[in-house]
Amino acid sequence: MKANLFGTDGIRSPAGAYPLDESSLLRLGAIIADQAPVPRVLIGRDTRESGPAIEALLGRGLGRRTRVFSAGVLPTPGLAYLTRAHGFGLGVMISASHNPFADNGIKLFDRHGEKASAALEARISRVFLAGKRNPAGKPSLPQTMDAAAYENFLRNEGKELAGTDWQLAADCANGAASRLAPALFQLLGLRVAAAHFAPDGRNINAGCGSTFPAALQELVASSRANLGLAFDGDADRVVFADAHGRVIEGDHVLFHVARLLRRTEPRFKPVVVGTVMSNLGLERALRRAGIDFLRADVGDKHVYRLMKRSGAILGGEPSGHVILRHRQSTGDGLLTALYFMRALRYFRCDAAAARDQLILFPQQTLSIRVRRRPLLEAWEAFQREADRFARRYGRRARLLARYSGTEPKLRIMIEARDPEIIDRHMPVFQRLVENEIGE
Repeated sequence: MKANLFGTDGIRSPAGAYPLDESSLLRLGAIIADQAPVPRVLIGRDTRESGPAIEALLGRGLGRRTRVFSAGVLPTPGLAYLTRAHGFGLGVMISASHNPFADNGIKLFDRHGEKASAALEARISRVFLAGKRNPAGKPSLPQTMDAAAYENFLRNEGKELAGTDWQLAADCANGAASRLAPALFQLLGLRVAAAHFAPDGRNINAGCGSTFPAALQELVASSRANLGLAFDGDADRVVFADAHGRVIEGDHVLFHVARLLRRTEPRFKPVVVGTVMSNLGLERALRRAGIDFLRADVGDKHVYRLMKRSGAILGGEPSGHVILRHRQSTGDGLLTALYFMRALRYFRCDAAAARDQLILFPQQTLSIRVRRRPLLEAWEAFQREADRFARRYGRRARLLARYSGTEPKLRIMIEARDPEIIDRHMPVFQRLVENEIGE
């Protein structure tokens, strides 16, 4: 049993399995309630079929010690926003993000709408794993909280896009953005062709959304869109496509939004935070523009913490998690979409031109399922091969290996000016991992 229930992005497991089984959820709810500085907790969920049952069980545990408010289905950043805006002690989001429908999870936000600190996660885990019995007492019934404040916030952030003559293509992943995204773009006067916005509890992320760019590319082509957008299941990330179907990821967005903020936002400090996965091309382009670039560990909570320490208001990941800290306290796919479109409008360029303005190094990431997780620093065979790679290529190429925080996988990334370096060496590391620790 893990010493910490929380991974890279909250608790995650198959729905109904530990720690998302009935007994665990009741106890977990009561333990989370004990950590609330104000005895009011807001709970929300994405569109998975297991969401209502998990919400009910967590709510029963929470409701024995706090007043519980339910926001129903809404994006994770919407829950974070409402938690902060309405003075809740904690926010609890039920979602497994980009995972298939059979999985679910819990993301926890403090009263500032920020991801729970490592200390808070450790405290909850320690009490939970001590195995105390479920709390007694009758829970209070949850009250309903609407998302109007979050929706108004987004409309205000996008108001300057009114009158923009663009055709958008929006893939809503059959997730939490399914109702909100098309309505938002239409209210702003933008033409939008929406797809995958009819969730049935089982089709979230199923061949659609930010992790299936082929679906977005098809939608862009069929709708003759100027710009395509694809959200993940809980809409805390977004990826784009230009009119030719070429994918525009988080690194492109950071580059152009940084340039926008430098021109228009007095609070912008010339520093952007990425991760160890961010492309060297982004780092070099920002530095040429006079903007520093810092790298955090993978995970938007690590990005956010480094942003606070450095004073940055912009940060994010290649996966499409982008944080605009002067406006939001976590990654927000809808807000990111609005700011990227604002950048395109400000610089009077289309998505294709914006993509071409940032030249990225070729990069490939491979995820390999593993049966065990030896410390990479102590794994002699792997370190020997990695050292050989570093000595041979120096600054011309970069190797990064890390275990997934949510799945039994080792992710290997190789980045190089010359794509032949990737083609030559990725199979070497793949065979090594599969032979020694692969499933």
